[in-house]
Amino acid sequence: MSRIFLRGLIAITPLALTVAILTWVFLILENISSWLFTYIIGDAYYFPGLGIAIALVFIFFVGTVINNFLIQKIYQYNDRLFRKIPLIKTVYNAISDLMSFFQTEKNEKLSQVVVLNLQGIRLLGFVTREQLKDLPEEMGGEEDVVVYVPFSYQIGGYTCIVPRSRVQRISLSVEEGMRFCVTAGIMKKHKKV
Repeated sequence: MSRIFLRGLIAITPLALTVAILTWVFLILENISSWLFTYIIGDAYYFPGLGIAIALVFIFFVGTVINNFLIQKIYQYNDRLFRKIPLIKTVYNAISDLMSFFQTEKNEKLSQVVVLNLQGIRLLGFVTREQLKDLPEEMGGEEDVVVYVPFSYQIGGYTCIVPRSRVQRISLSVEEGMRFCVTAGIMKKHKKV
């Protein structure tokens, strides 16, 4: 009986958590956007889901406008400003760097999954920098790379500067590598549909 229950729990948990997280994100978008819409226009024209639609249109609009030369200059000025303000810069820089991870056209090197070999102990990681020229000499030289080794079941990890000779590239996608790390190695190979 408990084995059947456990099987059902294992089957339903990924779907339930995915739906819960997406619902949470959509509710936040809906609440913020609907509050702003009803504040400006009033309750008469509001209906559920309008907040999400407005948020998506707004995000698309910002993405379109940011391509304008003048707007890019204003954005770059504000970016530099936020990166200098104490306390704000800590949060802003971390979020900005995290978002830049998803710009794959700028960061092709982030797609490298590697095994880091430390005296017989192998750690799965991701190369985040191939060159350290713009960093202080004490951090490393031409033969070093930066490897991020994530923790299992939580957010966090180690950023390691290691000799290139300690790094072995492997044929896992970033998604598969991250799934392997997050689940502590309990990863099933999913068939592509």
